[in-house]
Amino acid sequence: MFKSNKLPGHESTDEQLMGFIGGGNRRAFELLYERYFNKLVWFGLSFIENRQKTEDAVQEVFIKIIENPGLFDTDRKFSTWIYTLTSNACKNIVRNEQNRFDLLKENTSLTNSHSASTDHFIDQQILKQRIKKGFNTLTEKEKNVFVLRFEQELSIKEIAGIMSIPEGSVKSCIYYLLKKLATHLKEFSHGK
Repeated sequence: MFKSNKLPGHESTDEQLMGFIGGGNRRAFELLYERYFNKLVWFGLSFIENRQKTEDAVQEVFIKIIENPGLFDTDRKFSTWIYTLTSNACKNIVRNEQNRFDLLKENTSLTNSHSASTDHFIDQQILKQRIKKGFNTLTEKEKNVFVLRFEQELSIKEIAGIMSIPEGSVKSCIYYLLKKLATHLKEFSHGK
């Protein structure tokens, strides 16, 4: 992978080392790696806040340098370029994690809302069945009072006038019919 040229030294600039790397010099790469790896990890931690993931991002940056050293323009400042690469690599990791989190959250939300709406629908069906069963146990008078009060939403006075019975009779009828219905709806009460 690397060809051996004249050996670069610690006194070589970053830009010179990149020139050597372009020529396949392993030692030039090792020197740049030693100079920048820890600094870039420290820098990357401000984006990712996870050392292992940050180190992985920095490793990817150095892999890019090995695989394609020609990406760097030797007339530019190396440190600016490598910090930009590291910043972009870290931002990509954060963006990918956020996208995964958003998808997970969306899927969880859909699953929960689907489950909740299914549960709600089932509860409604059971409630309707229980009300119907309870309704069938009522007397004819109680059924009429129930329909007028709870479906037609008429006042007690209006119900008394329609059924030609005293208001007190309407009130006691409502009390007893609700008590009968309550026995069929115990599992739906909050105090179970």
